[in-house]
Amino acid sequence: MGFVDKHYGWRWSEEDPIFKNNNFIHKVLGYDEPKDQSFATDKFKDLFYPGDFDLLQKSWKEYNDGTDHSFEISYRFRHKDGSWRWIKESGLANEFNSSNNPIMGIGTIQEVTDKKKKNTQLKSILKNVSIIILRLRQDSNNNIKVEYISKEALQHWNIPCETLLQDENYMRNLAHKDDLGKIRSSLGHSFAKMEFFECQWRVVSQEDKIIWCQGVGTPILDKDGSRFIDVVITDITKEKIYTEQLKESENKYYNLFQHSPQPSWVYDLESLAFLNVNTAAVERYGYSKKEFLSMTLADIRPKSELRVLEKQVNITRKDYQNLFHGYFKHCNKKGDIILVHLYSSPITYNGKKCRQVIAVDISEKMKYLEFIENQNKSLKKIGWMQSHELRAPLVRLMGLINLLNDHESICKEEMKYINTEIINSANEMDIMTKNIAKIINDTQLKEEENDLQIIANR
Repeated sequence: MGFVDKHYGWRWSEEDPIFKNNNFIHKVLGYDEPKDQSFATDKFKDLFYPGDFDLLQKSWKEYNDGTDHSFEISYRFRHKDGSWRWIKESGLANEFNSSNNPIMGIGTIQEVTDKKKKNTQLKSILKNVSIIILRLRQDSNNNIKVEYISKEALQHWNIPCETLLQDENYMRNLAHKDDLGKIRSSLGHSFAKMEFFECQWRVVSQEDKIIWCQGVGTPILDKDGSRFIDVVITDITKEKIYTEQLKESENKYYNLFQHSPQPSWVYDLESLAFLNVNTAAVERYGYSKKEFLSMTLADIRPKSELRVLEKQVNITRKDYQNLFHGYFKHCNKKGDIILVHLYSSPITYNGKKCRQVIAVDISEKMKYLEFIENQNKSLKKIGWMQSHELRAPLVRLMGLINLLNDHESICKEEMKYINTEIINSANEMDIMTKNIAKIINDTQLKEEENDLQIIANR
């Protein structure tokens, strides 16, 4: 007995071979023999999965009593960790008695737990996948008839296989009337050219429910000169519904993208090339869509902004899922600088990782902010002039007027001086007032010019 890649060989004569494979059980199932008493005759049976020991004994007895030369069975043993392991035994008789019953043989025993698990998973998958096999044969007159159809058709279409095979107009039961021409054309081409057949069509169930199917197959030339094709038909209704929903979603996104009032585009994160732009971007930047698609992000940035662009792109490449916004300078086709507030987010476009950008033009907003800041400066200046520069001559003037109230005690020379100072203070106040009026007037003119510029840019 030897061990090669979890395969154990065995020989047998008249006794049950199971009890000769304790070395296999010891290595594969984790029992420490001979200290472990699990293999005592009275306990050995308890290591089998309930019912598997009796099944093994029954199978072995039928093999011994029969005339079959080969033996194969799978059963489950309990591992020392408590899990169940699948064991497969197979053998071939090499000596027989006078009744042709096997009396000696050789074989192998192996663990097949992983294989069993995979087969179980595969069966579970196939159980949820509806596959129909349809054999179509074309005779010498190019007539196509159904030669075989798997019984899954009965489940899907509620059409008995026998009825379908007898019905010469089988196609009407296999497809929606509007799809018949497409199927016949595809089948005819496939048989004529001996090329791969592939077609999608609809089937109307007995409950008037639409089922989408896809059939594929390769035509084969038979010995008698006729041609046949085994078409594998799968139910793709869910995929079709999903595709339609995806298409509808893409259309909604496209409409939102194209009709957005803000310039927007999609670009390749590696090459920085524009992949798509909306109408607002074309109108605001002055490039046609064709021109945009031959450009990169660097083409709408002033040279002074290229380092800023490179830095931000590197950050985004390291963190693709990053949701980013920031303020930047762009330039349009005329070379005018545009101040924008960018919003960037990840997007998958044509199967590639890309970024979508929305560019909000804040040039007018920044002009207003600049105007308001200048206006505030003007108001502060006016406030300072009123509280300090204008206040000084006004206080002097008020003091001089108070002196005139006592004019009887004022001499001629003093009166002359007072009159002169009154006139100087009044002139000084007049200059201050005119300066304030000029500041106010200049501010109003700048506001009107700003409004006219905004209207002109629309």
